[in-house]
Amino acid sequence: MALSSTVFQTLFSLIGEKGISWKTIYLQLNMYTAPVLFGSLLGIINIVLIIAVFREHHVDELGRPQNSINAETEENNEVVQDNQRYIDHVAVVSTNFLFFVILFIFAVFETIATPLTMDMYAWTRKKAVFINGLILGAVGIESVVVFLSVKELSKRIGERAILYGGLVFILIGFFVLLPWGNQLPNIQWADIRNNSTPRKIFGETFTFLWMSQTEFSSNNTAEATGCPSIQTWCSYTPVIHLGQYITSDILIGLGYPACIVMSYTLYSKILGPTPQGIYMGWLTACGSGARILGPVFVSQLYSSLGPRWAFGSICGIVVLSLLLLEVVYKRLIAFSVRYESVHEQIS
Repeated sequence: MALSSTVFQTLFSLIGEKGISWKTIYLQLNMYTAPVLFGSLLGIINIVLIIAVFREHHVDELGRPQNSINAETEENNEVVQDNQRYIDHVAVVSTNFLFFVILFIFAVFETIATPLTMDMYAWTRKKAVFINGLILGAVGIESVVVFLSVKELSKRIGERAILYGGLVFILIGFFVLLPWGNQLPNIQWADIRNNSTPRKIFGETFTFLWMSQTEFSSNNTAEATGCPSIQTWCSYTPVIHLGQYITSDILIGLGYPACIVMSYTLYSKILGPTPQGIYMGWLTACGSGARILGPVFVSQLYSSLGPRWAFGSICGIVVLSLLLLEVVYKRLIAFSVRYESVHEQIS
């Protein structure tokens, strides 16, 4: 859904930067605020669905369905406490870390798309938002196919193998995105004609990634395009070709949905029949932290050192995640499997 939401982003870009104003309620509806308002509406719909549609189901230690339990008893509490002893907390912490990395990578991926294409291909801000919306919308369709396919595939090769394969696809995707060759991007030079002083509209590096740094002459209202000369790496870093960018999108579009589905699946299976509220809260917190830190990380590294350092660092993070997955691979098993194994050892 996160990738397919870019289709709506593309549609909202047609509203334009100026958009519509309602002065009575101080509301500005444009290509930047419309997605946020639409997201809020979807959030309200989600709340209604959770309250009205979703129902709680209970399973025993071996994963078999149980009748719904409406009230807690002392016996139930004892069962819960007993089940806590069989949870592999190393597997829980490792899965939280892997989930953090996956969401971190996706936050970097969706944040960097617009400024990267503006710098590399000299696109205007509106063109970059529109074309990236189309590209990522197509990747979103690809992701839906992956979501539908992993269920059957996991029955054949297992959830852990799919998670590992997804991380490998992501690693290859960011490796492909590294700058190669000798061709440099078009440079956006400051206009100093008629001794006019360029006025920088966006100075902060974090703001740059959302709005991109553009400079205007005092007598020129056209939007400047190209890689800003204020970013010193533009003068020596090779351009990332459009074919590289699209190939990277396709590879990450294969890897990300596979990783995210398998992370949730493995985490839920590791916890088993134990009440998962607090544990899921930690998982969600890891994801939220990743969505916060990802844009900050890539904004600082990309604007200061360029795409080679930014994407190279991501490759390093993914390699570390693959090594961690290798170490804990045998521990990422369902609660029922661990429960039976422990009882066999005791008996």
